[in-house]
This record gives sequence, C-alpha cells and structure tokens, in this order.
Amino acid sequence: MAEVLLPALGLGLLAMFLILYFRRGFIPGDAFTYLAAGERLNAGHFLYALSPGDRPVALDPPYWTVPFLSPPFIAVLWRPLAALPLDLGVYLWWAGAVTSLAVVLGTLMAQRRLLTSVAILALLIPLTYEIGVGNANAYLLAGAVAVWVLARDGRTFAAGPVAAVMTAVKLTPLPVAAWVIGTGGRRGLAVVVTSLVVCGVISLVGAGIVAHIDFLSVARATGTTGLTQFSLGGLARALGVPEPLPTLVPTAVLLGGALLASVLPNRGHPSAGYAAAILAWTFGTAVLNVNTLVLLVALLAPIAWPWRAADANTAFQPA
Repeated sequence: MAEVLLPALGLGLLAMFLILYFRRGFIPGDAFTYLAAGERLNAGHFLYALSPGDRPVALDPPYWTVPFLSPPFIAVLWRPLAALPLDLGVYLWWAGAVTSLAVVLGTLMAQRRLLTSVAILALLIPLTYEIGVGNANAYLLAGAVAVWVLARDGRTFAAGPVAAVMTAVKLTPLPVAAWVIGTGGRRGLAVVVTSLVVCGVISLVGAGIVAHIDFLSVARATGTTGLTQFSLGGLARALGVPEPLPTLVPTAVLLGGALLASVLPNRGHPSAGYAAAILAWTFGTAVLNVNTLVLLVALLAPIAWPWRAADANTAFQPA
C-alpha cells in the first residue's frame, strides 16, 4: 500500500506546488539570464557588464552586482540558443531542464520507489523552484547521476567528459570530477584533464580572454560580499565568525569534499566518496539558493544502482 500511496502523495503535492508557483506566470528567470549572456556574446559586448541595447537583467546588491555570475563556458553554450528568434531558446532549454528532472526522478522511482518518494516530499520546495526557474542545476543533476552509473560500470572514458562539462558550467561540481579521478585512477585523471582542456578551449574561443579575466573578479566578489544568507559562509557571518573566515568556508568545503571524493574510492569506498562529492558540491558554494538543494537527489544514485565496476582501476565493493 505504501508503495502506491507515498509516490502518489509526493507527485500530487509537487503538482499542487507547481500550480501555485506558476500563478506568477511561466517565466523561467534563470534561463532568461543565460539567454541575455548569450546575446551579449553574440553582439560582441561585455559578458559581465551591460552595454547600451543589452537585454535588462535584474541585479540584487550586495549578492550580485553584475548581470552574470557563471563561468563563460555556459554563456558560450547559449550562443546558438540566443540566436533563435522570439526567445525560443529559453523555452527549448526549459523543456530540456524539466525533461532532465523528470527522467532522473522517473528512473530513480523505478529503482527505489519509496525512497525516491520520500526525497520528493523532503525537497518539494527546491524541486518546485528548480522546475520554475530553468536553472542549469536540472541538467547537472542528470549529469551527476549519469557519472555514477557510468563509473560504476567502469566506463571512465564516458564519465570523465560528463564531469568535466559539469565543472566547466559551474565550477562547483569539481568534487564530482575529483571522484571520477579517484575511481578511474590515471585513466580517470587523463580523461578529466583532457576534457577540461577541451572545454577551456571552447570557452576561450567562444567568449574571449577578457571575459575570463573579468570572471575572476566576479568570482572574487561573489565569494566575499556576495555570500548568500543561507550559504555556509553566510551563516558563519550571521553567527559572528570574524572576517575573512566566512568567505573561506565554501571553498574549504568544496576542496575538502573534492579531496575525500578522490581518496575514498581508493580505499574501497566509492559510494562514500560519491556522497562526499555531492554534499560538497551542494554546500560548497557562496551562492546557495533554495533550488540548489535539488542536487541532493543525486545521493540516491548509489542506492538505486549499487557499485559493480569490474575495471582494474575501479574494482571496489559498495561502501
């Protein structure tokens, strides 16, 4: 009975939350931010500043005072979408993001119905917000689950590029890339590094060197004055932890998680390493929004698909 009622409750409440959310209209705000970034690159304008004629982008000082916070790579990916008429690129991206979430939840539900239903209930608000705003997190979540499934089957050659693209899109998935290196050994390192270099070349060609230099300043500002209230750094600041310690907290969590993610697989605990990667990725950020918590859904992957890699470099048992 619970296997029927709990999924029905979770999906029913999610549908109700979405109906209430979309009373504001079908406006995926984050997707429009990506669109504006792609448009600026297509026009030859600055990526991290608005020029005359650019699409307006809402700012929220002190958390962000520039129209874009992500690395240039995702803006480059958006250049073809931004070239489409009538904002069509936004809705194609949004449809893909919603589909990615649906596939992740659907496949997890097929493997672990009750546990996935509990996760949906626990993350109702983050899921609703993520579906509504069209953030890249929907794609990144699907990528994280794919990385687990590929690596557990010994397919490092495929998991590495996925993890590298994820890292190029937002930087904070770095622990996932570190986990691939930890499970794949030298081969994992070679695949991840090579893939990151390819992403870097694409980014430089598509956005130019100036945008990448500007991003360094944006990242520095985001990590200091731009700490959101509910990020670990923001909470440390609210609790009165002296500066500059709060600004170091997200980076410490991210790098610490990356270290654990790379070391634990070598000690026979790939599942624990993956969990460390997902937790560090989720909370090791200066900009923690409610929809960021959807990334925690990836913690179900090792339970849904237990580790079984037989590759010489990845022959571990589930943690």
